Amino acid sequence: MKNHSTKRTTILAVLLSVFLFQQAASKIGKYVANIFDYSLIDSYNVFAWISVHHIVQTLLALVPIIILSKIYNIDFGFRLGDKKTGLKLIRIYTIAMLVYITFTSVITYFGNQIVQYDYPLTMTNILGSLGFQLFLTGPSEEILFRALPISIFACVISSEKGIKTGKLHISWPNIIAAIFFALAHIKWTISPFSVSFEYMQLLFSLVLGIMYGIVYEKSKSVIYPMIMHSLTNVAVVGAGYILSILK
Repeated sequence: MKNHSTKRTTILAVLLSVFLFQQAASKIGKYVANIFDYSLIDSYNVFAWISVHHIVQTLLALVPIIILSKIYNIDFGFRLGDKKTGLKLIRIYTIAMLVYITFTSVITYFGNQIVQYDYPLTMTNILGSLGFQLFLTGPSEEILFRALPISIFACVISSEKGIKTGKLHISWPNIIAAIFFALAHIKWTISPFSVSFEYMQLLFSLVLGIMYGIVYEKSKSVIYPMIMHSLTNVAVVGAGYILSILK
Protein backbone atom coordinates (compact mmCIF):
# COMPACT_ATOMS: atom_id res chain seq x y z
CA MET A 1 0.00 0.00 0.00
CA LYS A 2 2.83 2.38 0.93
CA ASN A 3 4.72 1.66 -2.29
CA HIS A 4 1.55 2.26 -4.30
CA SER A 5 0.98 5.60 -2.57
CA THR A 6 4.61 6.62 -3.11
CA LYS A 7 4.39 5.73 -6.82
CA ARG A 8 1.18 7.72 -7.22
CA THR A 9 2.76 10.72 -5.50
CA THR A 10 5.79 10.46 -7.80
CA ILE A 11 3.59 10.36 -10.89
CA LEU A 12 1.58 13.39 -9.78
CA ALA A 13 4.77 15.29 -8.97
CA VAL A 14 6.21 14.52 -12.42
CA LEU A 15 3.01 15.52 -14.20
CA LEU A 16 2.71 18.76 -12.26
CA SER A 17 6.40 19.60 -12.80
CA VAL A 18 6.15 19.12 -16.56
CA PHE A 19 2.91 21.09 -16.81
CA LEU A 20 4.29 24.02 -14.81
CA PHE A 21 7.50 23.98 -16.85
CA GLN A 22 5.54 24.15 -20.12
CA GLN A 23 3.46 27.04 -18.84
CA ALA A 24 6.57 28.84 -17.55
CA ALA A 25 8.43 28.33 -20.84
CA SER A 26 5.56 29.92 -22.74
CA LYS A 27 5.28 32.83 -20.31
CA ILE A 28 9.03 33.49 -20.38
CA GLY A 29 8.90 33.35 -24.18
CA LYS A 30 6.25 36.06 -24.11
CA TYR A 31 8.27 38.16 -21.69
CA VAL A 32 11.40 38.01 -23.85
CA ALA A 33 9.42 38.65 -27.05
CA ASN A 34 7.95 41.79 -25.49
CA ILE A 35 11.42 43.29 -25.04
CA PHE A 36 12.01 43.94 -28.72
CA ASP A 37 10.53 46.40 -31.19
CA TYR A 38 9.43 44.79 -34.45
CA SER A 39 7.90 47.82 -36.15
CA LEU A 40 10.56 47.98 -38.87
CA ILE A 41 10.11 44.41 -40.06
CA ASP A 42 6.59 43.58 -38.89
CA SER A 43 4.51 46.69 -38.36
CA TYR A 44 1.27 44.69 -37.91
CA ASN A 45 2.76 42.22 -35.39
CA VAL A 46 1.90 39.23 -37.54
CA PHE A 47 4.96 36.98 -37.28
CA ALA A 48 8.03 38.52 -35.61
CA TRP A 49 6.83 38.56 -31.99
CA ILE A 50 5.47 35.03 -32.09
CA SER A 51 8.65 33.82 -33.80
CA VAL A 52 10.82 35.12 -30.96
CA HIS A 53 8.39 33.59 -28.45
CA HIS A 54 8.69 30.14 -30.03
CA ILE A 55 12.47 30.34 -30.33
CA VAL A 56 12.79 31.18 -26.63
CA GLN A 57 10.44 28.41 -25.48
CA THR A 58 12.32 25.93 -27.67
CA LEU A 59 15.67 26.86 -26.10
CA LEU A 60 14.14 26.53 -22.64
CA ALA A 61 12.71 23.11 -23.48
CA LEU A 62 16.10 21.89 -24.68
CA VAL A 63 17.66 22.55 -21.26
CA PRO A 64 15.90 19.75 -19.34
CA ILE A 65 16.08 17.51 -22.40
CA ILE A 66 19.88 17.80 -22.52
CA ILE A 67 20.23 17.37 -18.76
CA LEU A 68 17.87 14.39 -18.45
CA SER A 69 19.26 12.63 -21.53
CA LYS A 70 22.76 12.76 -20.02
CA ILE A 71 21.85 11.89 -16.42
CA TYR A 72 19.12 9.29 -17.00
CA ASN A 73 19.86 8.38 -20.63
CA ILE A 74 16.29 9.21 -21.68
CA ASP A 75 15.68 9.05 -25.42
CA PHE A 76 13.76 12.14 -26.56
CA GLY A 77 13.63 11.06 -30.21
CA PHE A 78 16.15 13.46 -31.76
CA ARG A 79 17.04 11.01 -34.52
CA LEU A 80 15.50 9.53 -37.66
CA GLY A 81 14.14 6.51 -35.79
CA ASP A 82 11.93 4.22 -37.85
CA LYS A 83 12.13 6.18 -41.09
CA LYS A 84 9.85 3.84 -43.05
CA THR A 85 7.05 4.05 -40.49
CA GLY A 86 7.49 7.78 -39.99
CA LEU A 87 7.28 8.64 -43.69
CA LYS A 88 4.34 6.28 -44.20
CA LEU A 89 2.37 7.91 -41.42
CA ILE A 90 3.20 11.37 -42.77
CA ARG A 91 1.81 10.43 -46.20
CA ILE A 92 -1.41 9.02 -44.75
CA TYR A 93 -1.85 12.00 -42.44
CA THR A 94 -1.11 14.57 -45.16
CA ILE A 95 -3.70 13.09 -47.54
CA ALA A 96 -6.33 12.96 -44.78
CA MET A 97 -5.57 16.50 -43.62
CA LEU A 98 -5.73 17.94 -47.15
CA VAL A 99 -9.09 16.27 -47.73
CA TYR A 100 -10.36 17.69 -44.43
CA ILE A 101 -9.08 21.21 -45.13
CA THR A 102 -10.50 21.17 -48.65
CA PHE A 103 -13.90 20.05 -47.34
CA THR A 104 -14.02 22.67 -44.57
CA SER A 105 -12.75 25.38 -46.94
CA VAL A 106 -15.59 24.75 -49.37
CA ILE A 107 -18.11 24.97 -46.53
CA THR A 108 -16.45 28.13 -45.22
CA TYR A 109 -16.38 29.79 -48.64
CA PHE A 110 -19.98 29.15 -49.63
CA GLY A 111 -21.21 29.70 -46.09
CA ASN A 112 -19.68 33.18 -46.01
CA GLN A 113 -17.72 32.35 -42.85
CA ILE A 114 -14.33 33.50 -44.10
CA VAL A 115 -11.92 34.82 -41.48
CA GLN A 116 -11.51 38.59 -41.35
CA TYR A 117 -7.86 39.43 -40.67
CA ASP A 118 -6.90 42.49 -38.64
CA TYR A 119 -3.89 43.06 -40.90
CA PRO A 120 -3.53 43.55 -44.67
CA LEU A 121 -2.63 40.49 -46.71
CA THR A 122 0.59 41.90 -48.09
CA MET A 123 3.40 39.70 -49.39
CA THR A 124 5.45 40.42 -46.25
CA ASN A 125 2.66 39.48 -43.89
CA ILE A 126 1.71 36.33 -45.80
CA LEU A 127 5.27 35.03 -46.27
CA GLY A 128 6.26 35.99 -42.73
CA SER A 129 3.24 34.23 -41.25
CA LEU A 130 3.63 31.09 -43.37
CA GLY A 131 7.37 31.06 -42.69
CA PHE A 132 6.69 31.06 -38.96
CA GLN A 133 4.17 28.25 -39.31
CA LEU A 134 6.52 26.17 -41.45
CA PHE A 135 9.84 26.58 -39.66
CA LEU A 136 8.96 27.24 -36.03
CA THR A 137 5.58 25.87 -34.95
CA GLY A 138 6.35 22.20 -35.58
CA PRO A 139 9.87 22.07 -34.10
CA SER A 140 9.10 24.33 -31.13
CA GLU A 141 5.78 22.86 -30.06
CA GLU A 142 6.67 19.22 -30.70
CA ILE A 143 9.82 19.53 -28.60
CA LEU A 144 8.01 21.20 -25.70
CA PHE A 145 4.67 19.40 -25.86
CA ARG A 146 5.53 15.99 -27.32
CA ALA A 147 9.15 14.87 -26.99
CA LEU A 148 9.69 16.35 -23.52
CA PRO A 149 6.50 15.19 -21.77
CA ILE A 150 5.94 11.80 -23.41
CA SER A 151 9.53 10.69 -22.82
CA ILE A 152 9.44 11.81 -19.19
CA PHE A 153 5.97 10.39 -18.52
CA ALA A 154 7.06 7.04 -19.98
CA CYS A 155 9.59 6.79 -17.15
CA VAL A 156 6.83 6.69 -14.51
CA ILE A 157 3.81 5.49 -16.52
CA SER A 158 4.11 2.45 -18.75
CA SER A 159 3.55 3.23 -22.43
CA GLU A 160 1.94 -0.20 -22.72
CA LYS A 161 -1.00 1.06 -20.69
CA GLY A 162 -3.66 3.25 -22.25
CA ILE A 163 -6.69 2.99 -24.49
CA LYS A 164 -6.87 0.18 -27.04
CA THR A 165 -9.35 0.10 -29.92
CA GLY A 166 -8.65 -2.73 -32.32
CA LYS A 167 -5.11 -2.26 -33.59
CA LEU A 168 -4.97 1.33 -32.35
CA HIS A 169 -3.21 1.88 -29.04
CA ILE A 170 -3.09 5.29 -27.38
CA SER A 171 -0.76 5.31 -24.40
CA TRP A 172 -1.41 7.26 -21.20
CA PRO A 173 1.82 9.29 -21.65
CA ASN A 174 0.53 10.34 -25.08
CA ILE A 175 -2.97 11.17 -23.80
CA ILE A 176 -1.68 13.26 -20.90
CA ALA A 177 0.79 15.10 -23.16
CA ALA A 178 -2.04 15.85 -25.61
CA ILE A 179 -4.20 17.22 -22.78
CA PHE A 180 -1.34 19.50 -21.70
CA PHE A 181 -0.94 20.59 -25.33
CA ALA A 182 -4.63 21.49 -25.53
CA LEU A 183 -4.48 23.36 -22.22
CA ALA A 184 -1.58 25.40 -23.59
CA HIS A 185 -4.07 26.97 -26.00
CA ILE A 186 -5.97 28.55 -23.11
CA LYS A 187 -5.08 32.22 -22.76
CA TRP A 188 -4.78 33.35 -19.14
CA THR A 189 -3.27 36.14 -17.09
CA ILE A 190 -2.84 36.56 -13.34
CA SER A 191 -2.95 40.35 -13.10
CA PRO A 192 -5.60 41.12 -14.05
CA PHE A 193 -6.95 37.58 -13.81
CA SER A 194 -8.56 36.42 -17.04
CA VAL A 195 -9.14 33.16 -18.88
CA SER A 196 -10.28 32.75 -22.49
CA PHE A 197 -10.44 29.84 -24.89
CA GLU A 198 -12.36 28.32 -27.77
CA TYR A 199 -13.88 24.87 -27.28
CA MET A 200 -13.29 23.76 -30.86
CA GLN A 201 -9.66 24.87 -30.77
CA LEU A 202 -9.08 22.87 -27.59
CA LEU A 203 -10.74 19.78 -29.09
CA PHE A 204 -8.83 20.16 -32.37
CA SER A 205 -5.55 20.54 -30.45
CA LEU A 206 -6.31 17.48 -28.32
CA VAL A 207 -7.06 15.26 -31.32
CA LEU A 208 -4.03 16.45 -33.28
CA GLY A 209 -1.86 16.11 -30.17
CA ILE A 210 -2.85 12.46 -29.79
CA MET A 211 -2.17 11.82 -33.48
CA TYR A 212 1.26 13.44 -33.30
CA GLY A 213 1.96 11.44 -30.16
CA ILE A 214 1.08 8.16 -31.87
CA VAL A 215 3.51 8.97 -34.68
CA TYR A 216 6.18 9.97 -32.14
CA GLU A 217 5.88 6.67 -30.29
CA LYS A 218 5.64 4.49 -33.39
CA SER A 219 8.54 6.12 -35.25
CA LYS A 220 10.69 6.68 -32.12
CA SER A 221 11.43 10.15 -33.49
CA VAL A 222 10.15 13.68 -32.94
CA ILE A 223 11.09 14.65 -36.50
CA TYR A 224 7.97 13.21 -38.14
CA PRO A 225 5.47 14.88 -35.75
CA MET A 226 7.37 18.14 -36.34
CA ILE A 227 6.82 17.82 -40.09
CA MET A 228 3.13 16.92 -39.67
CA HIS A 229 2.55 19.79 -37.25
CA SER A 230 4.18 22.39 -39.50
CA LEU A 231 2.45 21.15 -42.65
CA THR A 232 -0.93 21.26 -40.89
CA ASN A 233 -0.45 24.83 -39.72
CA VAL A 234 0.78 26.00 -43.12
CA ALA A 235 -2.18 24.33 -44.84
CA VAL A 236 -4.76 25.76 -42.42
CA VAL A 237 -3.35 29.29 -42.44
CA GLY A 238 -2.66 29.20 -46.18
CA ALA A 239 -6.21 28.06 -46.91
CA GLY A 240 -7.53 30.97 -44.87
CA TYR A 241 -5.44 33.42 -46.88
CA ILE A 242 -6.54 31.92 -50.19
CA LEU A 243 -10.22 32.08 -49.27
CA SER A 244 -9.90 35.66 -48.06
CA ILE A 245 -8.16 36.73 -51.28
CA LEU A 246 -10.69 34.94 -53.48
CA LYS A 247 -13.62 36.47 -51.64
